[in-house]
Amino acid sequence: MIRFDCRHHRAARPCDFNKLDGSECPACTHVAPFEDRVLFIKLDAIGDVLRTASLLPAVAARHRRPFIAWATRPEAAELVGMMALVDEVIPLAPEGLARIATGGWTQVYSLSNDAESAALATLAAGTRPPVGFHAVRGVVTPSNDAARAWLEMAAFDRLKRANTATYQARMLAILGAAGPPPRPALRLPPALHAAAAARVAHLFGVRPRRLVAINLGAGTRWPKKMLDSVPIARCIQAVCAHSDAAVLLVGGAGEQAKAEAVRAQCDPARVALALTPEGVGAFVAMLAQADALLCGDTLALHVATAIGLPAVAVFGPTSHAEIEDFGGLIDKVFTRALDCLCCYGDCTKTENCMTLLDPADLAQRLLARLPAA
Repeated sequence: MIRFDCRHHRAARPCDFNKLDGSECPACTHVAPFEDRVLFIKLDAIGDVLRTASLLPAVAARHRRPFIAWATRPEAAELVGMMALVDEVIPLAPEGLARIATGGWTQVYSLSNDAESAALATLAAGTRPPVGFHAVRGVVTPSNDAARAWLEMAAFDRLKRANTATYQARMLAILGAAGPPPRPALRLPPALHAAAAARVAHLFGVRPRRLVAINLGAGTRWPKKMLDSVPIARCIQAVCAHSDAAVLLVGGAGEQAKAEAVRAQCDPARVALALTPEGVGAFVAMLAQADALLCGDTLALHVATAIGLPAVAVFGPTSHAEIEDFGGLIDKVFTRALDCLCCYGDCTKTENCMTLLDPADLAQRLLARLPAA
């Protein structure tokens, strides 16, 4: 007898507990029955996917013992699989589309205002309208006034720049929820944590007493979301001059050249390259080794919020107001000498939103977030 109402049931393979201790239905002590079936659609950049995990407790609270499936792009599937409260990850692929269309969902949530997500939400919803955005005659349509306000912010730069509410606050309003959002919750596999700790010890010969991570990249869409190699190196020099901290340069394979350029300007005994092209789980595990982080408005920032890592985050072309600081965990830094921040573009100004930031000030902010020596 199979418990089809158990969230651990996987149909095509044994559940984790059958493999772990031989448990079988119906006498299994690990049974976790569900009632409502919930589909959450989020196909955006991987950092946006992670910050949206803050909403899962509010979604779960709206339902009776929910089974929560999350549809996302394949590159974010590993990360979504690490999120607390997510029972199933559905990568956006042909077989995933069939799963979305035939899931028999109690409720569909689609909080991204793009046409693809809205179309998927409409396909999956059946007779119950999705929460967030859906498609009406091919047009992205909001489900309520809060969703309409977010759609208007996307359409008009004036509203985007004037906004003072965080992303999570805006999304909670769409859900009809209130209160401060919780930090995203990730379940980091112990093996990944152990591998990252061993790598850090190998890089420095011994585990440093205090460790600063600097995430070098921020994607290619907005080049000025992160400092160039020279100011990063100057920040590192100041950190090393005023503390015993070691520095990890983190990021993906695309940051190799920038990492080498930064390290060439610094004391090689204090600075190590710890790029993680092998996957997002390894990246999360590497950041979990650090005591403080310097980054732009990118995935590393949202990982820091999920693992409780104090961070100094620099902002220029994107909105600092939309980023939740979670009670001061994130120190948001931006220049006040320009009136063009939150442009969501690039520019050719010699003095711009990144060059006007002071590396020595960033170093002091990092030092303030390190544990006592």
